[in-house]
Amino acid sequence: MKRMAWVLAATVLGLGIAHAAGKDDAARAIAAAAAKMKTAAALEDQWTPTVAAFKAAKAADAAGDYAKAEASAKLAEALAAASIAQARSQKHLWRNEVPR
Repeated sequence: MKRMAWVLAATVLGLGIAHAAGKDDAARAIAAAAAKMKTAAALEDQWTPTVAAFKAAKAADAAGDYAKAEASAKLAEALAAASIAQARSQKHLWRNEVPR
């Protein structure tokens, strides 16, 4: 799971550097991350690195660094998606751990 998170982070950060982000791009990325985080929170499986990346995106957006804001927001969205996938899989997989 950690390896997948690092691969996602590297991919997202690489995509964020590939083009110059504008204010609208950053706002869209932040909104998408917020939506994914809301879903993760509803499943009661929100990771702390996701929240940290989202806060960094909001801070960069406020400072006018839209490229960093977009990259951080995309990282937060990817981490939220991974936490959603984990929550949904663990919902069923825990049964395998119960002794019979």
